[in-house]
Amino acid sequence: MEKVAIVNLDKNGHFHGEVEGKGFDITATGLRAVDLMLISVGYCFGLTVEAYTNHKGYKIENLKIEVVGKKHEKENRYDEITIKVSFDSDLDEKQIARVMEIGKRGCTVSNTMLKPSIIKTEFIK
Repeated sequence: MEKVAIVNLDKNGHFHGEVEGKGFDITATGLRAVDLMLISVGYCFGLTVEAYTNHKGYKIENLKIEVVGKKHEKENRYDEITIKVSFDSDLDEKQIARVMEIGKRGCTVSNTMLKPSIIKTEFIK
């Protein structure tokens, strides 16, 4: 299954992003591309945790996900990303460990980062 994201640069120097008819002015957010990447990791992890805990009937509240990216010293990339998670619940340690495992394993964004995709470029007219 393919998904297409479109990014355009307008005459005012603003980048706009769109996927499946939903879009926004990326530049106006003030966020950089790496900021959006880290947010995407946290958001995907959170969606996965929410789906899993709902499926299992676990009650969690006040879910907070902090994603910390550590920049590589020489290369233009992050070489470590830590997902710090907190929530209120009555889950035991084993259940919490399983929630964390599923959150990481079920996230398409982090899976793509762990097993990098082939990135090709094409010039089109």
